Amino acid sequence: MILSLLHFDFYQAFRWNPLLFILLFIGLIYLIFMGIVYKKKKVFVLPSMKVWIILIIILILYMILRNLDTFIYLIPTEV
Repeated sequence: MILSLLHFDFYQAFRWNPLLFILLFIGLIYLIFMGIVYKKKKVFVLPSMKVWIILIIILILYMILRNLDTFIYLIPTEV
């Protein structure tokens, strides 16, 4: 995936690891939301421990599922 990104081949990078792009999109939405909250209340709120635990569980589940034969569509492919 890193090599694909270095060659600006975002489609192939997405095929190698779509979860990273999804998490980056969610993170961007979170940063925008936190920016709005900071602008209104002048308080910077860090993600709670629950958020980090949920993200770690999602990552672990994704790593396990993409190695099982029943989830063959999660296996990286070349274009």
